[in-house]
Amino acid sequence: MARQKCKRFTSFRPPCCQFHPNNIKPAKESITLLSEEVEALYLMDLLELYQEEAALKMEVSRPTFARIIKSARHKVALAILGGHTLHLENSKERYVVALCSESETSPYIGLSPKSKYIHFFTLDNHQISEQHFIENPLFRDANAKPPLLLSELFVNHRVNIFITGTIGQGFKSTLSAKGIPVLLKEIITEEEIKALW
Repeated sequence: MARQKCKRFTSFRPPCCQFHPNNIKPAKESITLLSEEVEALYLMDLLELYQEEAALKMEVSRPTFARIIKSARHKVALAILGGHTLHLENSKERYVVALCSESETSPYIGLSPKSKYIHFFTLDNHQISEQHFIENPLFRDANAKPPLLLSELFVNHRVNIFITGTIGQGFKSTLSAKGIPVLLKEIITEEEIKALW
């Protein structure tokens, strides 16, 4: 009897889930990357973590992670080299939203990367399951650069989307390179946050 598969922790949510060959008719069979394979590619190839670090983040053993990343890379190579449509499985039940605001209690207005507080909203099935805030390290150090401080902080908090009214191109590019899309909004409601993904 086969052993039951353990649940892998995944946090990355791809903004696009379907890729097609451009200049040819795609092969009949499409290839699907499981959400755990997408997460493995994100951790190892985008964030450039070592296998041991990536395995810890996914809450699996290193040999299990090695099998997941090998399968993911094989599927991507097969899709690209064989002209297949590539579908990325996207589990949208849980995601983390970050925003920076001047207020501890009313975090939905005046959104800017250099505001005093960073608010994190964890959503499960479009309901806020956890909400907390920390003091923004940029607020204490006026010379600090958002791309350096906040991008790593967001990766460590497993942020899936950052909402802000303003953002510099360098910071936006850094977040994009880490797989964190930016939503430009100066004001947002709790209901809009719940409906994001």
